Amino acid sequence: MAWGVSRVNDRQCRPRLRGAGWLLLGATVLLVSPMAALAELVMTVAATSDFQYNSNVFDTQSGFANPFGGTRSGDSYVNNGGKLDASYLWSQQQFYATLTGNDYHFGHFKQLDHSEYNLDGGWDWKIGRVLDGIFDVDRIRSAVSFYNLVDSSLVIQTEQRETARAGLQVNPDWRTELTGITRTVDQPQLLAPDLSLRETSGQLGIKYTGTAGVTAGIAATYLKGTFEDVGPTAVAPSYNQKTAALTATDEVNGQSTFRGNIGYTRRSSDSGINTVSGVTGEVDYRRALTGKTAAEIDLTRQVNAYLTNDASEIDSAAALTVTWQATYKIAMVLGYTYTYRQLPGQGNALVGGMIVPNDSNRVDRLNFATLSLSYTPVQWLILKPYISFQNRTSQDFVGGRFDSNVIGAQFSLQWQRGTIPPRSTLY
Repeated sequence: MAWGVSRVNDRQCRPRLRGAGWLLLGATVLLVSPMAALAELVMTVAATSDFQYNSNVFDTQSGFANPFGGTRSGDSYVNNGGKLDASYLWSQQQFYATLTGNDYHFGHFKQLDHSEYNLDGGWDWKIGRVLDGIFDVDRIRSAVSFYNLVDSSLVIQTEQRETARAGLQVNPDWRTELTGITRTVDQPQLLAPDLSLRETSGQLGIKYTGTAGVTAGIAATYLKGTFEDVGPTAVAPSYNQKTAALTATDEVNGQSTFRGNIGYTRRSSDSGINTVSGVTGEVDYRRALTGKTAAEIDLTRQVNAYLTNDASEIDSAAALTVTWQATYKIAMVLGYTYTYRQLPGQGNALVGGMIVPNDSNRVDRLNFATLSLSYTPVQWLILKPYISFQNRTSQDFVGGRFDSNVIGAQFSLQWQRGTIPPRSTLY
């Protein structure tokens, strides 16, 4: 993937810990306090350096100009970063905070130099054997891949998500869960410097847990979304989305795990611009093939927001991952993902030498393959060379065809105190 930076607005660079965001600050203070040092504090601290060459950093079709003029598309970068992952355990409670930062420096296209960060903090709580839940705040500042942009603009976006979930074990056989999520994405662009998306959703789930390792249930979700400051010519009303699904999980003797949901989603708005519907869901199956090898397949179909176009998209994807732990020092990961992306009414065409938007249905097909090798000669050092390939073909979208090759290597120095305990799955 490629990254870029927006010069049109820097308001997203200033952290805004709104409301629940203070949880992250409180968790961070707790984790670094003297009191925490005397209790069950575990953490991992790491510093990384990553060198990568990408043959097509702008994800542009061959022969098309890059945003800075000319047809050159390849470049390399050096990314230096750091990470702190810590958990404070107190009785049945787990407070945690994860902080990462990365600084990208490109060799030729200096305009792409930028920084990214991720702040995530939360409280994984339990009250006896009946009540449990999680409260999490996640804030991410990242560059938008050029694959997700219409005109190869250089865009930095900031996303903040607050999640609260409570679960009640009604009796040994039945469990109910209530989840609330708020999500804000600021994605300033040249023609819409204050472009943003606000979403609020709630989900109610009921599960049968009477069989060891197996759950089955139903879930209903309602989501409300609003595009804001979309520019002088765009029409992007608010929308609502309703989803009903059947859910299931299965874990067999630690050898295989299955989780899935299948249902129906309808997204609608007053103008009809963001009205789409269809079968949605996810099926994920992982199995240990041998003592050293495991395979995982993940199939998904979801209705999402395409913020750049102030519109909706339907994403269908199939991913296969194979891991091989050759020795305790050497591991290899092979992955392949195919994505079929539908963008209703968001196509364009070449008319009189100009690219003109129309109401055709744009369709993207993306292939992505990657191979990485991890070598840990000593506990505090990790070496990770990798290669990847991706291409895209598009229907009813001029200039949508591209391919790129990536080769890189990452070096990590880390210090670990204890073992980070597992945390409840958020989504």
